[in-house]
Amino acid sequence: MGEAGRSAAELLAHLEFWSDRIARYLAGISRDEFASDEMRQVAISKCIEVVGEAAGNILKRDNDFAISHPELPLAEAYRMRNRLSHGYDTVDWEILWDTATNSVPAVVSQIRLIQARNGDG
Repeated sequence: MGEAGRSAAELLAHLEFWSDRIARYLAGISRDEFASDEMRQVAISKCIEVVGEAAGNILKRDNDFAISHPELPLAEAYRMRNRLSHGYDTVDWEILWDTATNSVPAVVSQIRLIQARNGDG
Protein backbone atom coordinates (compact mmCIF):
# COMPACT_ATOMS: atom_id res chain seq x y z
CA MET A 1 0.00 0.00 0.00
CA GLY A 2 1.14 3.50 -0.69
CA GLU A 3 1.21 6.55 1.48
CA ALA A 4 -2.14 7.16 3.19
CA GLY A 5 -3.31 3.78 1.88
CA ARG A 6 -2.67 4.49 -1.81
CA SER A 7 -1.87 1.41 -3.84
CA ALA A 8 0.35 1.38 -6.90
CA ALA A 9 -2.83 1.27 -9.01
CA GLU A 10 -4.13 4.42 -7.31
CA LEU A 11 -0.79 6.16 -7.76
CA LEU A 12 -0.81 5.19 -11.44
CA ALA A 13 -4.23 6.79 -11.69
CA HIS A 14 -2.72 9.98 -10.23
CA LEU A 15 0.06 9.81 -12.82
CA GLU A 16 -2.51 9.42 -15.57
CA PHE A 17 -4.72 12.25 -14.25
CA TRP A 18 -1.88 14.78 -14.07
CA SER A 19 -0.46 13.62 -17.39
CA ASP A 20 -3.87 14.18 -18.99
CA ARG A 21 -3.79 17.73 -17.59
CA ILE A 22 -0.47 18.27 -19.35
CA ALA A 23 -2.00 17.12 -22.63
CA ARG A 24 -5.00 19.45 -22.15
CA TYR A 25 -2.84 22.44 -21.26
CA LEU A 26 -0.66 21.92 -24.34
CA ALA A 27 -3.40 21.06 -26.82
CA GLY A 28 -2.94 23.21 -29.92
CA ILE A 29 0.11 24.99 -28.45
CA SER A 30 3.35 25.21 -30.41
CA ARG A 31 6.83 25.07 -28.91
CA ASP A 32 7.22 28.80 -29.63
CA GLU A 33 3.93 29.64 -27.95
CA PHE A 34 4.95 27.58 -24.92
CA ALA A 35 8.34 29.35 -24.79
CA SER A 36 6.61 32.70 -24.42
CA ASP A 37 3.77 31.65 -22.08
CA GLU A 38 4.98 31.92 -18.49
CA MET A 39 1.73 30.71 -16.91
CA ARG A 40 1.60 27.64 -19.12
CA GLN A 41 5.25 26.88 -18.29
CA VAL A 42 4.52 27.04 -14.58
CA ALA A 43 1.38 24.90 -14.97
CA ILE A 44 3.25 22.21 -16.91
CA SER A 45 6.12 22.33 -14.44
CA LYS A 46 3.70 21.74 -11.55
CA CYS A 47 2.00 18.85 -13.35
CA ILE A 48 5.34 17.19 -14.07
CA GLU A 49 6.34 17.66 -10.42
CA VAL A 50 3.17 15.86 -9.30
CA VAL A 51 3.75 13.06 -11.82
CA GLY A 52 7.28 12.69 -10.45
CA GLU A 53 6.09 12.71 -6.86
CA ALA A 54 3.60 9.93 -7.59
CA ALA A 55 6.36 7.98 -9.36
CA GLY A 56 8.61 8.45 -6.34
CA ASN A 57 5.86 7.19 -4.03
CA ILE A 58 5.53 4.05 -6.13
CA LEU A 59 9.29 3.50 -5.88
CA LYS A 60 9.31 4.07 -2.11
CA ARG A 61 6.08 2.32 -1.17
CA ASP A 62 5.71 -0.52 -3.67
CA ASN A 63 9.13 -1.41 -5.00
CA ASP A 64 7.90 -4.85 -6.11
CA PHE A 65 5.51 -3.12 -8.51
CA ALA A 66 8.30 -0.86 -9.77
CA ILE A 67 10.62 -3.82 -10.32
CA SER A 68 7.92 -5.76 -12.17
CA HIS A 69 7.30 -2.80 -14.51
CA PRO A 70 10.69 -1.68 -15.80
CA GLU A 71 8.95 -0.12 -18.82
CA LEU A 72 7.82 2.70 -16.53
CA PRO A 73 10.62 5.25 -16.06
CA LEU A 74 9.67 5.92 -12.45
CA ALA A 75 13.16 6.85 -11.26
CA GLU A 76 13.58 9.28 -14.17
CA ALA A 77 10.22 10.89 -13.41
CA TYR A 78 11.19 11.29 -9.77
CA ARG A 79 14.55 12.81 -10.75
CA MET A 80 12.73 15.29 -12.99
CA ARG A 81 10.47 16.19 -10.07
CA ASN A 82 13.51 16.86 -7.91
CA ARG A 83 15.13 18.91 -10.64
CA LEU A 84 12.04 21.09 -11.00
CA SER A 85 11.55 21.46 -7.25
CA HIS A 86 15.13 22.15 -6.27
CA GLY A 87 16.49 23.69 -9.48
CA TYR A 88 13.49 25.92 -10.07
CA ASP A 89 15.70 28.90 -10.87
CA THR A 90 17.47 27.15 -13.75
CA VAL A 91 14.66 25.25 -15.49
CA ASP A 92 15.31 24.71 -19.18
CA TRP A 93 11.92 25.24 -20.81
CA GLU A 94 13.01 23.30 -23.91
CA ILE A 95 13.63 20.23 -21.75
CA LEU A 96 10.31 20.75 -20.01
CA TRP A 97 8.58 20.97 -23.42
CA ASP A 98 10.28 17.80 -24.62
CA THR A 99 9.36 15.99 -21.42
CA ALA A 100 5.74 17.12 -21.61
CA THR A 101 5.28 16.35 -25.30
CA ASN A 102 7.39 13.19 -25.67
CA SER A 103 8.18 11.45 -22.38
CA VAL A 104 4.88 11.98 -20.57
CA PRO A 105 2.66 10.66 -23.41
CA ALA A 106 4.90 7.58 -23.69
CA VAL A 107 4.52 6.91 -19.96
CA VAL A 108 0.75 7.35 -20.16
CA SER A 109 0.62 4.76 -22.93
CA GLN A 110 2.51 2.31 -20.70
CA ILE A 111 0.22 3.08 -17.74
CA ARG A 112 -2.87 2.41 -19.84
CA LEU A 113 -1.44 -0.92 -21.00
CA ILE A 114 -0.75 -1.93 -17.40
CA GLN A 115 -4.23 -0.83 -16.32
CA ALA A 116 -5.83 -2.78 -19.18
CA ARG A 117 -3.87 -5.93 -18.26
CA ASN A 118 -4.88 -5.53 -14.63
CA GLY A 119 -8.50 -4.66 -15.40
CA ASP A 120 -8.07 -1.17 -13.88
CA GLY A 121 -8.52 0.85 -17.08
